[in-house]
Amino acid sequence: MNPSRSAPGPSAAGASRATVRVTFLGGLGDVGRNCTVVECDGRLLVIDFGVMFGDPAIMPGVQHVLPDMGWLASRARDVVGLVVTHGHEDHLGGVPHFLRTIEVPLYGSALTMALAEHKVTEARLEDRTSFNVIEDGERRRIGPFDVEAVPITHSVPQSLCIVLHTPVGALVHTGDFKIDESPVDGRLTDLERLRVLGDEGIALLMADSTNADRPGRTASETRIGATLRRLFSERPDRRLVVSCFASHLHRVQQVCDAAVAQRRVVVPAGRSMVNNVRIARGLGLLDVSQNCLFGVEQLDTFDPAEVCVICTGSQGEPGSALAQIAAGAHSQITPGPDDTVILSSHPIPGNERAVFRMVSRLARSGAEVIHDGHEQVHTSGHAQRDELRELHQACRPRWFVPIEGEFHMLARHAQLARELGMDAERVLTLTDGAQITLTGSDLRVGAGVPAPYHYVDGTLEDPDAGVIEERLALTAGYVHVTVVLDRHGRLAAPPDIATRGWLDMTKHRDVVKALTGEVARAAERHHNTARSRHDTDEIERAVRRAAGRFIGTRTRRRPAISAAVISLD
Repeated sequence: MNPSRSAPGPSAAGASRATVRVTFLGGLGDVGRNCTVVECDGRLLVIDFGVMFGDPAIMPGVQHVLPDMGWLASRARDVVGLVVTHGHEDHLGGVPHFLRTIEVPLYGSALTMALAEHKVTEARLEDRTSFNVIEDGERRRIGPFDVEAVPITHSVPQSLCIVLHTPVGALVHTGDFKIDESPVDGRLTDLERLRVLGDEGIALLMADSTNADRPGRTASETRIGATLRRLFSERPDRRLVVSCFASHLHRVQQVCDAAVAQRRVVVPAGRSMVNNVRIARGLGLLDVSQNCLFGVEQLDTFDPAEVCVICTGSQGEPGSALAQIAAGAHSQITPGPDDTVILSSHPIPGNERAVFRMVSRLARSGAEVIHDGHEQVHTSGHAQRDELRELHQACRPRWFVPIEGEFHMLARHAQLARELGMDAERVLTLTDGAQITLTGSDLRVGAGVPAPYHYVDGTLEDPDAGVIEERLALTAGYVHVTVVLDRHGRLAAPPDIATRGWLDMTKHRDVVKALTGEVARAAERHHNTARSRHDTDEIERAVRRAAGRFIGTRTRRRPAISAAVISLD
């Protein structure tokens, strides 16, 4: 795959006849699974294809949720590329799944492409794509699309704001961003370029809404480094364990800097942390000497006060390094009273219970645990309201669609745009599956496309919603009723009740006995009224209904119920 690198500007002739369609397949109503598709001249350009972590309370067994591929798969031949704005899982994590269905070149910054290549190679899909680096400020022709990469600040290096120069005007997709005036790497959000684009005319702005509820400005990432240096210096005799996202390389850099300043060795733990440290060092994006880096298998050669472990698992993810450490299941790291564990993160909505369960386990081990409720050990990578104002004032778009957030975040961002003077009808608060068409200066909201959740369950993809509902039903327990009929269609023996997770059958014999009687009466009623007394399917349905009514009324529980009818004909 050898995409063209030329980038001619759009022709003014015929612009009034041109149309550009934008379809939102994810990220409008949830934090995660971000995906936007832009169509021009019958070709599709996809921006991001991320994952959302499954909520075990409502999606038991689901590891990830992806944007649905149904509509995209039906247009597979029209897709000319997938541009990834940055290297976070909610924008990049679904790329291997995407490539299994659609063979297409990938585009993004050097770090984003290196992270994508690692994922794709692990999935053995590298023959289905190419990895194309777009530099800051570069314009690149991808099919009919004139794509410009504007540098923007986020918590992962080399994040990009994607600008599409189209016959109807510029479309600006911010990806995740903040306006950090003192970033760790010195790479600033290019507001001046966005102002120039605003002067030229931005048709549509699509902007990150994650912190649209929060007033003021997001604290600079460099402030976290100062906190870490202080905490480290106050604990010279303790082993330090710091957990953060493996892709949060600005944070990793500051942890390494604080550790090296104290003459500690840095020990990456967790597969993604080890891989990302290696990748970032190879690209020159992480400045830490190889002499300071050691593997977890070498921990025993150092005094605990000489060690700083940096690991994955800040969200309490099952199987992550910190989750294993907290559970006492890590092969090399056992927490204890001489340890300080710093969670350099904030729980993603829905992860709070898992995070604080892990914190409690660490505390029970005697370890000191510090999180952002105690100290400023984390700052967001997302713009708050003052920064969003700066973005809008720079861009001054004709139309605005808030993206990337739960619906209340989108609504607050839309409210901010109206407060800044945009006409209410030009601010569109949409949901997944929405489809808009821009024609000249007009915009039309279409019927949309299906955009259901696409579940990933271990190595299996897309268990349907019915399977998830069945799993949820099983959380209330399971009851199986067996009825044996003689050759006349009457009960040959009392019904047998077997349960799992519903109740203690020894403690509640009276309930089980009453259920047995209710099922027996239902079977007898069917025998007395049925046209065919050997219709086992009908008897099963009657028995199931009777059991369900009894259990719901008597126990106020709704376990999964099954029935088997055996005829001795």
